[in-house]
Amino acid sequence: MHSQGNLSKLTIDDFARLFGTTADDIADCCKELIDAMDFRFERLSGAERDKLILNILKRIDSADLSVSGEERKPEWEKGWAENLHDFINSGYDISELVPKYFKKNAPVRLNRDYVMPVDPDFVLNCTMVFRNWLFKKYLKDFGSIYEFGCGPATHLVCLASIYPDKKLYGLDWAKPSQEIIRLLAKHFSWQIEGRHFDFFAPDVNLHLKENSAVYTFGALEQVGRNHGTFLQYLLKASPGLCINVECISEFYNQDYLPDYLAVKYHTKRNYLDGYLTRLQELEAAGKIKILAMHHQQFGNMYDDSHSYVIWKPKKILF
Repeated sequence: MHSQGNLSKLTIDDFARLFGTTADDIADCCKELIDAMDFRFERLSGAERDKLILNILKRIDSADLSVSGEERKPEWEKGWAENLHDFINSGYDISELVPKYFKKNAPVRLNRDYVMPVDPDFVLNCTMVFRNWLFKKYLKDFGSIYEFGCGPATHLVCLASIYPDKKLYGLDWAKPSQEIIRLLAKHFSWQIEGRHFDFFAPDVNLHLKENSAVYTFGALEQVGRNHGTFLQYLLKASPGLCINVECISEFYNQDYLPDYLAVKYHTKRNYLDGYLTRLQELEAAGKIKILAMHHQQFGNMYDDSHSYVIWKPKKILF
């Protein structure tokens, strides 16, 4: 139970700090959304915090903790098939496209600490606010937008509502993803198209449209250290902008216990490794320009899933 006297609440200033920007920058696109949702939470302390940390350690040490990689493709096929089934059975209710990994009524990481939200959909709601700011700030000037590893297309639904005139592409290695997108285009008349794409074996015949941007949102975690082929694809495809919203392990400060635990969890699951370091090497070599990068200190109880790096290839022949 939450004690009313111990509750805090995320304000527009708090969100601005989380996103690495100013309150003025997010006010127009986010204030109404923030005001409409319940962002109250209670900071965990004492025995409650100890119990949570113990559970995290047990989870890290458990033998059944799945590891990312190519062999997990059947799991993603199954997961997105569940979303597809629920989407159809609901009469095309887009809320049924939210991935099942958005856990309700669970503790979350916030500013290198652990808190218990009041609203069961706290993480999803924070994601909606962040996504709204990110898409409106960075994608407004591009005619075509590609999401790589789009899953059940929840981010593309958001994009279509913001930018109905833009051409949207959802790319994923799981077939149910493409069927979801086909149904979205059919039933909502959105300019959205699905296509198969595998990070481990990029389709070199996929040519990006002129004036295009690409993004990933929690998708690259599955490639571990094997991000080289996808990066090479992006360099050759040369989009106008690349946005990666991911768990970026280089940002963690292991002098803080929650960050130390996040790195242990990240490593055990073989999540994205060395990606930001590689981008910085490419920038030093004059091949790309990093426009922004930020450790967003927020996520589920295990890691900070909403950090970002925004960059663009330089026009060079490779």
